[in-house]
Amino acid sequence: MEKSKIDRINALAKKAKAIGLTERETAERDALRKEYLADMRAAFKQQLDSTYVQTADGAKIPYAEYAKLSKH
Repeated sequence: MEKSKIDRINALAKKAKAIGLTERETAERDALRKEYLADMRAAFKQQLDSTYVQTADGAKIPYAEYAKLSKH
Protein backbone atom coordinates (compact mmCIF):
# COMPACT_ATOMS: atom_id res chain seq x y z
CA MET A 1 0.00 0.00 0.00
CA GLU A 2 1.26 3.44 -0.85
CA LYS A 3 2.49 5.69 1.93
CA SER A 4 -0.01 8.38 0.96
CA LYS A 5 -2.90 5.99 1.64
CA ILE A 6 -1.47 5.00 5.00
CA ASP A 7 -1.03 8.67 5.85
CA ARG A 8 -4.67 9.25 4.88
CA ILE A 9 -5.83 6.40 7.15
CA ASN A 10 -3.88 7.96 10.02
CA ALA A 11 -5.26 11.43 9.31
CA LEU A 12 -8.83 10.10 9.29
CA ALA A 13 -8.23 8.19 12.54
CA LYS A 14 -6.88 11.33 14.20
CA LYS A 15 -9.82 13.39 12.96
CA ALA A 16 -12.30 10.72 14.10
CA LYS A 17 -10.92 10.95 17.65
CA ALA A 18 -10.84 14.73 17.65
CA ILE A 19 -14.07 15.89 15.99
CA GLY A 20 -15.65 12.94 14.22
CA LEU A 21 -16.04 12.05 10.57
CA THR A 22 -18.65 12.73 7.93
CA GLU A 23 -20.39 9.79 6.26
CA ARG A 24 -18.16 10.21 3.21
CA GLU A 25 -15.00 10.20 5.33
CA THR A 26 -16.19 7.16 7.27
CA ALA A 27 -16.79 5.29 4.00
CA GLU A 28 -13.35 6.35 2.74
CA ARG A 29 -11.70 5.22 5.98
CA ASP A 30 -13.47 1.86 5.84
CA ALA A 31 -12.41 1.29 2.21
CA LEU A 32 -8.79 2.21 2.98
CA ARG A 33 -8.74 -0.06 6.02
CA LYS A 34 -10.16 -2.93 3.98
CA GLU A 35 -7.48 -2.42 1.32
CA TYR A 36 -4.74 -2.20 3.99
CA LEU A 37 -5.86 -5.43 5.66
CA ALA A 38 -6.03 -7.25 2.31
CA ASP A 39 -2.47 -6.14 1.53
CA MET A 40 -1.22 -7.21 4.96
CA ARG A 41 -2.89 -10.61 4.71
CA ALA A 42 -1.42 -11.17 1.26
CA ALA A 43 2.06 -10.25 2.49
CA PHE A 44 1.72 -12.57 5.48
CA LYS A 45 0.51 -15.43 3.27
CA GLN A 46 3.44 -14.87 0.91
CA GLN A 47 5.83 -14.97 3.88
CA LEU A 48 4.32 -18.24 5.12
CA ASP A 49 4.48 -19.71 1.62
CA SER A 50 8.23 -19.12 1.57
CA THR A 51 8.79 -20.48 5.09
CA TYR A 52 10.10 -23.99 5.66
CA VAL A 53 10.12 -26.07 8.82
CA GLN A 54 13.00 -28.38 9.62
CA THR A 55 11.77 -31.64 11.14
CA ALA A 56 13.62 -33.73 13.72
CA ASP A 57 15.05 -35.93 10.97
CA GLY A 58 16.52 -32.90 9.19
CA ALA A 59 14.01 -32.70 6.33
CA LYS A 60 12.79 -29.27 5.34
CA ILE A 61 9.13 -29.05 4.37
CA PRO A 62 6.98 -26.07 3.39
CA TYR A 63 5.04 -24.57 6.28
CA ALA A 64 1.66 -25.26 4.65
CA GLU A 65 2.46 -28.96 4.44
CA TYR A 66 3.79 -28.95 8.01
CA ALA A 67 0.59 -27.30 9.26
CA LYS A 68 -1.50 -29.98 7.58
CA LEU A 69 0.65 -32.75 9.08
CA SER A 70 0.60 -31.32 12.57
CA LYS A 71 -3.21 -31.18 12.67
CA HIS A 72 -3.45 -34.97 12.67
